[in-house]
Amino acid sequence: MPIIKLPAIRQCLLVLSVFLLSSCGGDQKTSSTTGEPAAAPPTVLERLFAPAPVVTSTTISFGGNRSSYTITPTSFGYSVKDNIGTDGTTSVDASIQQLIFKDVSVNLQIASLSTSIAANDLNNIIELYIAYFNRVPDANGLAYWITQFKNGATIEQIGNSFYVAAIQDAALTGYSPNATNVDFVTNVYRNVLSRSPPDKAGLDYWVNSLANGTVTRGIVVRSMLIAAHGYAGDAVNGWVSSLLDNKTNVAKNFAIQQGFTYLRTEDSITKGMALASTVTPTDSSIANGMIQALVGFQSTNSNAPTPAQASRFLAQASFGANTTEINSLTGSSYSAWIDKQLAMPQKLHRSYMDAQAAGFINGLSDLSQNNFFESFWQQAIKGDDQLRQRVTFALSQILVVSFQDSNVANYPRGVASYYDTLGANAFGNFRNLLESVSLHPMMGNYLTSLRNQKESGTQVPDENYAREVMQLFTIGLYQLNQDGTYVLSGGKPVETYSSTDIQGLAKVFTGWSWAGPDKSDNRFFGGNPDANRDWLPMQSYPKYHSVSAKTFLGVTIPAQSPANPEASLKTALDTLFNHPNVGPFIGKQLIQRLVTSNPSPQYISRVAAAFNNNGSGVRGDMRAVIKAILLDNEARNDTTLTFANTGKLREPVLRLANWMRAFNVNSTSGRFLITSMDDPLSGLSETPMRSPTVFNFYRPGYVPPNSGIANAGLVSPEMQITGETSVVGYLNFMRDVIPNGTGSSRDVKADYSSLITLAATPDQLVDQLNLTLMSNQMSSDLRSQILTAANSVTIPTNNTANADTAKKNRVYLSIFLTMASPEYLVQK
Repeated sequence: MPIIKLPAIRQCLLVLSVFLLSSCGGDQKTSSTTGEPAAAPPTVLERLFAPAPVVTSTTISFGGNRSSYTITPTSFGYSVKDNIGTDGTTSVDASIQQLIFKDVSVNLQIASLSTSIAANDLNNIIELYIAYFNRVPDANGLAYWITQFKNGATIEQIGNSFYVAAIQDAALTGYSPNATNVDFVTNVYRNVLSRSPPDKAGLDYWVNSLANGTVTRGIVVRSMLIAAHGYAGDAVNGWVSSLLDNKTNVAKNFAIQQGFTYLRTEDSITKGMALASTVTPTDSSIANGMIQALVGFQSTNSNAPTPAQASRFLAQASFGANTTEINSLTGSSYSAWIDKQLAMPQKLHRSYMDAQAAGFINGLSDLSQNNFFESFWQQAIKGDDQLRQRVTFALSQILVVSFQDSNVANYPRGVASYYDTLGANAFGNFRNLLESVSLHPMMGNYLTSLRNQKESGTQVPDENYAREVMQLFTIGLYQLNQDGTYVLSGGKPVETYSSTDIQGLAKVFTGWSWAGPDKSDNRFFGGNPDANRDWLPMQSYPKYHSVSAKTFLGVTIPAQSPANPEASLKTALDTLFNHPNVGPFIGKQLIQRLVTSNPSPQYISRVAAAFNNNGSGVRGDMRAVIKAILLDNEARNDTTLTFANTGKLREPVLRLANWMRAFNVNSTSGRFLITSMDDPLSGLSETPMRSPTVFNFYRPGYVPPNSGIANAGLVSPEMQITGETSVVGYLNFMRDVIPNGTGSSRDVKADYSSLITLAATPDQLVDQLNLTLMSNQMSSDLRSQILTAANSVTIPTNNTANADTAKKNRVYLSIFLTMASPEYLVQK
């Protein structure tokens, strides 16, 4: 492959991750047709931040979120169709002013009302929300102030009213009742001119003018807004005007086009601020994506997918697309593909380990981690059960066990068995998965619950597994609503457990150790090992199990006599499994691993609902959860591709797997002799089952510091293992692997024969790569750059051998530039 200069390695670090929103449905609807008692007059603050409207004869309330319904204008008003629940279709006549859903209300009059004043005046009112609070207005609040303006209030007077209202809720608005003029001017500079801190001369001017009474706060705001618009077209500061315009347009989308108002005042403030914070001078797609998620995305699941849609789906549901799989899926449907995958049998990694050991001089003792890696890559790349492969890999990054632990590293077959356990339960029930993981000897080794003893004297039970099974495997640190948002008390998240809960739960995990034909002390402590103890579930040893009362998470297991480890474990795991956090906590992480780093609350809620009830009253059905994730409209609807907050950074293992599957690699040995790839400079910074800690290679809530991702309030977990060293390492790795193969003695090599036939027509070559690797999402600029590079490799016409080499180099170069591009690195 020819030498390629890459002047923009740092560009690969500018990968934006993911965020969008959508919603879940309910099945209750009420229509008010009788007179209601008059509501108390709303306060200024309530009018400004528009809490949920009172149900009257002019409103209809629905039991589901807005995105569960389709609203269609009709000759008599509107038609509201329930797409998820049992509401059917509701006719809405012209007397209805508000539709109230579970998450937002829709103001049916705001669109007409907004045209009753001049467009410039409407913009002025909207800009007050931005200037004072850096938030978008809600429809009901905006309607109120439009009416006040029509009744004679000036923009300056409305602005002054905003300030009076703001200090009534300082905790949410950031305006303290004791705020000085300096505080006020500093806030406005930040919100309008994006200057923080403001320039001293400007700050002094406005502070002094306020102090001597020559201007009001409303005049300060209007003057700064005028100044911001004055920058339009300026080569240096034109972005200030563009930013204000983009925020205004987002505000119109939210409040006027969609007519949205959150049902809680707090949400109107904080979520309105969150929307505005995602807007930049050049892009508002994140905010518009969040708004569209509230509206909902239309289902496309019933139609046969296009090749591009099939490729995108396979990137989420498998270790990567290839031509054969794409063609197969386009002749079927997403649901049919999933059902077929769910029916496929599992192939055990442990069986491969046993087969390898049978050929070694010392049998099992000669097995190493490399033997597991061989089996992993064989199944990940060549396995027909791709959905199981991808979900198992996702689970291995949530329910972590790692070869990096010296105790675990001694049992490579045991780790293979643990991975099998995840695979066996990937399509089962989460309750069974939780128990199988808890009793697996590799987990016992890794999180030290194996050989854990009851309290005695100064000795206390080991708390490691008790802590992590709550924090990482089931319920997380904070109580969650079904949509994954925090349950708050006094504005702060409510913790799910305390140190006392950990201590109580730790007693449950005492008295468990190696399996074997007896329960002797010697076997408990590791003596007289059974030949299969590395994969057989741990067994109980009542002698070492705590018999005292065990209190955790509001449950108490009474003192026991005699000790009953099985009963204790059942109560504990049932308690964890039935905790309301599990659905959103596990569901969100699986969405992050498969589809998008920043799933919307509505998306999470729908997946959590599938976890809570598969439709037949069964909780924890992983098949239902997987279907909910992959078939959700947010995952499947092409509209989401236009939003910058869609997708996830492809982690290194997935990139390598994509290459292997896309180009039909073969192993010379038949074994896939790929070893550790930990080294960030010469490898990929990631090797399956070699996480550096129990927190995986990266945390699900990781935010790259000082980044656009952070500024937008998003997360990008995979960025935690992405830096200049790993980016250079990845590029060097792929530049070598693409033409030469990978693994020991270049054991794994790609088959580019079909692409070489396209090398003479680079546009067809690039189009094929675009479909297979990027689901036809390649931008015209990137396509042009790759075509220019490919065409720069001349194909001789007078020498067959040189012509063949040139064709191969065109293929190598095109693949490399595709896989090196930030557009590929973000799985959309």
